Amino acid sequence: MRLHKLLFALPILLPVAFVVCPVSVMGSSTSNAVDIGAGQTSNTPYTLTRTSTIVKTLANGATITRSFSVKSARDTEGRTYSEEHLTTPVGLVRYAVFDSVARTDITWDNRSRIAIVTHIPALEPGRSQQPPVPHKPGKVTHQELGLRTIAGLEARGTRTTLAVPSGEVGNDRPFSVVTEDWISTQYDIPLLTIRDDPRSGKRTDEVTEFHAGEPDPGLFRVPKGYTVEERTAQLAPMSGPYQSLAVVPQH
Repeated sequence: MRLHKLLFALPILLPVAFVVCPVSVMGSSTSNAVDIGAGQTSNTPYTLTRTSTIVKTLANGATITRSFSVKSARDTEGRTYSEEHLTTPVGLVRYAVFDSVARTDITWDNRSRIAIVTHIPALEPGRSQQPPVPHKPGKVTHQELGLRTIAGLEARGTRTTLAVPSGEVGNDRPFSVVTEDWISTQYDIPLLTIRDDPRSGKRTDEVTEFHAGEPDPGLFRVPKGYTVEERTAQLAPMSGPYQSLAVVPQH
């Protein structure tokens, strides 16, 4: 079903998806990471644009708003492409390509002129991706929201409310975190996510453009003029039947 974010042992993240063996990986400059083992219903090709807006309300009522956009693509081979346009710093664009067959992750940006190619080994037999996520404090309720159309696609919505009682996280009063997820019924990808958390603000991620069909093959290649640096994600043992990957340069 949907992709879930993972936290790794170091504050360096690698955006990867759709690998045969699920593992946790750390080691690139991008800000997002997803479960390598999280699959989708098929490798149906598409290209989409997602707009993200984060609104933080200060104690005096003033608001801080940050927005950025991400272009994503997937081809029938299962390769994925991400192009993130940031407003801080202004003009920075970050790119990421993941190839589930070649087991490589490639990242670069429009400033450094360096492309990092990370080779990801297969997980050892009997190993799993990471320890179970600790239980979140508070009561969780779910509400089905039915169907709606987003960017020309049918989406099914769910609202999840986490009620955090007083004292659970140092709070003197109870509060709630509300998340809405709208998932494409055809492509099994998130089309709209709204997360309202009084601690961090309200974040909206919405697909504004969607095009079915094979994306431009050039998206999955490093542009000319970039220096390519090779790295290997080495297996690092964790407690129990778990394993993570540490990324090291190749010599």
